[in-house]
Amino acid sequence: MKKTLVSTAIATVLAFALAACSSTSGAKQIVLHPATGETDTYTVGQRANVVGDLDLKDATVKTFDVVIEEKTPSTDWAQLRKFVAHKGSTSIGFALIQTVAGDYKYRATISGKGYGPFTSGEITVHYVAKK
Repeated sequence: MKKTLVSTAIATVLAFALAACSSTSGAKQIVLHPATGETDTYTVGQRANVVGDLDLKDATVKTFDVVIEEKTPSTDWAQLRKFVAHKGSTSIGFALIQTVAGDYKYRATISGKGYGPFTSGEITVHYVAKK
């Protein structure tokens, strides 16, 4: 009984620790989401705006590369854009316009000399056909 109770307690602590480390929003250094007031679903040809919130206050370097990757319904992950961010930066943003309906996935990787790379969680932007 005592061994089972200790095993259960350890398992519970590990589960909470893993959950804290594997947040669906990805690394705390960069989190992608639709721009304020926008949804994640657009009509083909419509502009979608994505924002990446940055948390760089604990970094020891002054400039960072931010690489945005895209995964389309017919391709694997590929670089879409690349930005340079500075320690004082709090966000980056980019716009999309897709011409084919489908689900498009995006993620960001942030790195600097001796820092990272840290990869965000994925977001999905849905494009639907015009009616």
